[in-house]
Amino acid sequence: MHKDILDMDIETVDKFLKEFKDKARVFGIIFRIDRKKNMQALLDLEISAIMREKIIMSLTVEDYYKGPTEDKLNYMGALWEFGKSVEKKEVYIKISKGTGANSPICVSFHLAERKIEHPFKNKK
Repeated sequence: MHKDILDMDIETVDKFLKEFKDKARVFGIIFRIDRKKNMQALLDLEISAIMREKIIMSLTVEDYYKGPTEDKLNYMGALWEFGKSVEKKEVYIKISKGTGANSPICVSFHLAERKIEHPFKNKK
């Protein structure tokens, strides 16, 4: 059972990010490029796919938005949501560390469609 957002703590988010980044360094990140808005974000932000990966690898606890939530579509592990300022625009990022020895996944990387709250901003 996953923690509710009200029960989420900095240490849990930090642990997830460390595990995600460790797996990403070994296996690389799989990106859902079949979603038009994910590809459009690269054009809108004028960034490369390599830069997108660097942005994800730079996520911190302060960028945390919500999660984890169950991946009911692909069953590739719990989904975690983050928001990051890129080129002065808020970007919504949804990632999973994947299952077992599989690559971590970025399901969403696009301009935020609503305001992103950061419960741990300025708290670490």
